[in-house]
Order: sequence, then C-alpha cells, then structure tokens
Amino acid sequence: MADAIAMEDADGMPPNARGNALQMAQREATRDRLVEGAVRVFTRKGYAACVVADVLKEAHVSRASFYAHFASMQALVAEIADRFAPVWQPHYRELANLPGKTLEQLTGWCARMVRFYRENEAVCVILAQASLLDQEIYGKTSGYQDVLADMIADSEPGLAHLRYDPDARLRIGLVLSQLDRACYYLGVRNWEGDPQVGIATMAAQLHHFLHGELRRGGAAAG
Repeated sequence: MADAIAMEDADGMPPNARGNALQMAQREATRDRLVEGAVRVFTRKGYAACVVADVLKEAHVSRASFYAHFASMQALVAEIADRFAPVWQPHYRELANLPGKTLEQLTGWCARMVRFYRENEAVCVILAQASLLDQEIYGKTSGYQDVLADMIADSEPGLAHLRYDPDARLRIGLVLSQLDRACYYLGVRNWEGDPQVGIATMAAQLHHFLHGELRRGGAAAG
C-alpha cells in the first residue's frame, strides 16, 4: 500500500496519467495554433494562393507536426468548417423554431443572419473560396445543408415531408443555397451598401417557400 501511495503525486494522479494529460493539452494547443494560423494566412493571402508552408510559418509549427494533425490542406479547412458549425447552427435552429414563421419574424431573422455573416467575414470567405476550388470541401459544406434541411423538417408536422420527399428535398436544398449566397453577398461582398432591400427580398422568398411547403404538407396529411 505504501508503494502504491508513493506512486501518486500530491494531487492523487499517477505520474504517467499526468504526463498523458499534458501531452494531450500540448497536442490540442498545436492543433489550435494551426487552425488559427490558417485562418489568418487565408484571410491575408486568399485560400487559393496558400500552401502548407504558409500555414507552418504563420502558426510557428513544423511540417511534421502539421501532418501529425492533418493529412492535407483540405483536412485543415474541414476542421475550420467543423469548428464553425456550432457557431452558425443555433441561428438556423432559431429559424426552425420561429412560431408561425411570419414575414415580420423572417425579416428579423434574415437581418440577423446578414449581420452574422458580416461579423464572421473571415471564415465565411475562406469556406466560400475553398468550396469553389475544392470538391472535397464542397462536399463537406454541402453536407451541412442536409443537417439544416432536417432541422427545418423536424420543426413542425407540416414540414415533415422536407425530410423524406425527394422533390421537397430538392426545393429546400435550392432555397438554403440561395439563402447562403444572399447572406454572403449582403454581409460580406456588399457590406458598404444598405442591405435592407436584400433582406426584405430574402424574407419574402423564405416566407413564400415555407408557407407553400406547409400547405403541401397539410394537403399530404389530409
């Protein structure tokens, strides 16, 4: 028993466990530096102009350390996308949970989304550039669209067909793509202009779509 007690430090943690915890913390810190450095250098130079060496220099990380975390530049961008997902998903959950989904509610939501894109311009631009240039990243970001479609489909019974009906699935996919591009344009590319006309247009189209699908869902249920 005395030997067992001697094998523990004052905090009650065996030395090897504490060492493993420290290694994991260091590994996570290195991964964070790579992601944060990539965002900075992609923002400064543009995704298309960057190579792994640019990220290494910005993050002060060795090539070996980079490949210990990421198999490729695409994997690094996928990590950026994954870290961004919990930031934007609550906004779409808010959309799904809007009671009644009135035009006024949707106008306010669209205004908040445009502001969100503006406040997160750096990551929005990176993901937009990477999706256009890289099929792997495009597939990654397109997969999020399915998550959003399911979120909206599950929000109320009248929209449940958006989950399983192929035609409805195509319609919501197109609407979500248009919504993303509109928010990107108004929030990022046209940030100096007045977005109110665009926001009103987005809200009207979204209102038309959602209430059209609610009627379809009601008719199918009946």
